[in-house]
Amino acid sequence: MICMLVALTPLARGSVHSWAITLMQISVLICIILLIMDSLKTSTSVFTKTIITRPIVILVIIAWFSMIVSHHKPHAWQGFLLLLTYIAIYFISQTVTQTRKQRRILVYIILSTTFFLSIFGIFKRFGINPFSFWEYEELTYNLDSLTSTYGNHNHMAGVIEMAFPFLLVLFLTRTRSLNIILMMSYMALIMVAALALTLSRGGWISSMGAHSFLMTVLFFHKQFKNRGLVLLISGVALAISILFLSNTPIVERIATVTQKDITANYISRIKAWEGTLALIKDNPYAGTGPGTYTVVFPKYQPPGLGVLFHNAHNDYLQFTADTGLFILPVIGWIVFIFFKTGFQNLTHPSRQTRGFSLAAMASVLAILIHSTSDFNMHIPANALAFTVIAGMIRQEDN
Repeated sequence: MICMLVALTPLARGSVHSWAITLMQISVLICIILLIMDSLKTSTSVFTKTIITRPIVILVIIAWFSMIVSHHKPHAWQGFLLLLTYIAIYFISQTVTQTRKQRRILVYIILSTTFFLSIFGIFKRFGINPFSFWEYEELTYNLDSLTSTYGNHNHMAGVIEMAFPFLLVLFLTRTRSLNIILMMSYMALIMVAALALTLSRGGWISSMGAHSFLMTVLFFHKQFKNRGLVLLISGVALAISILFLSNTPIVERIATVTQKDITANYISRIKAWEGTLALIKDNPYAGTGPGTYTVVFPKYQPPGLGVLFHNAHNDYLQFTADTGLFILPVIGWIVFIFFKTGFQNLTHPSRQTRGFSLAAMASVLAILIHSTSDFNMHIPANALAFTVIAGMIRQEDN
């Protein structure tokens, strides 16, 4: 069911609608019931102990208090339930992926889903879309950008930037036959092309940051061999990136960062951030309630933006506006433990453990970078994928 959620939630426009969120929550509830039944049968714990249990408990307490004191309780309650849903997914994914085979299956599902989204996105971008339910005429996004089943090109870029490190690690850390190498190279080419066609500045910057991190670790860490291959792959990736960049409008997008779409240019985003900071200043300790940003921000939106911002285009500011300043050190605590454990796993004797830990760190880093200028973590399908990928980092026994 976790694999099903990873594969299907992106198809419902990123699961941004209430009905899609409800289906996701029902599926998670069924998973919990099944785990409880299994624990009663085997006399074991329902969930596996994780490396971030303590900060998660504190996170829930902060969000619960924020929800209790919120003046927008219906929205705050929905936001709190959604947070609990992601936390449950994290614990479930850690509990049900105990073996090497289970983790490989989950990675294959992530890559297969991203490959499908990339292929379909390319077809749709060039006017070949037989599915009318994946056309969103009510949205005013740039028709030149690749969105696939999503309503926003930045969120499609978020999917690719999370999945691509796993494809690269699978290629670099295992011996493959020529047919498998060719297939994986084709998948990589399609994903890179799709990422370029999203025209997402944040997507490219975060992907390059994650790629640089991954390659640096591979090159300098003694557990990873074939440093020449690392340099070759880096050079090929750079050449392909330059090729796609030079033949797509993304160069123009980078050069005109303050123009075009109102919600996409940085002048408008900085104005929105100023309004968000004013919101935080008025609600510094408990915030306005989980998930209440959309209903509260109109009062603080600076004049002259032209459109109503439903998200802060900065996940950190939006989390703080929703739940207060105390959320930031908890997020920092979780990130610190995550990367500390990930680097510890790089000395594990298993190539798969080393590889998947490195890929998970690169994926999380990509979203952490992208979250400074967008709101991927407020798109349920992407938040779910992020949570599942984060669950791949665990304390391993050497």
